[in-house]
Amino acid sequence: MTAYPLVLDRISELASELPGEERAHAERVVQLCRELLGREREAGKLLPVAGDLDKKRELGRLTELLGRRASKALPAASLGRAALADLSGDLRSAQAACSDSDAKLALLGR
Repeated sequence: MTAYPLVLDRISELASELPGEERAHAERVVQLCRELLGREREAGKLLPVAGDLDKKRELGRLTELLGRRASKALPAASLGRAALADLSGDLRSAQAACSDSDAKLALLGR
């Protein structure tokens, strides 16, 4: 999905400014998204691989935790939602979540 590069580096920088647990969660979301970015696709959709269900569970948990935090962590939560949609093959929702993350970053001056 081409939308990840719009926000990955910016969220990675933002994560370095988050406190402890939030930082770790945001950094893990970025790491998982970088992994997804490098995977094989067909017609834009990820080709399924072993471990996708575990990634969905982890992303769901991280997204929930980041979404409950301060507004500075919300762009990372949106990125996690984009990755969940990507893993589910919902490219429209993935793109929308990346755009949401981009908008949240802009509100934070990023």
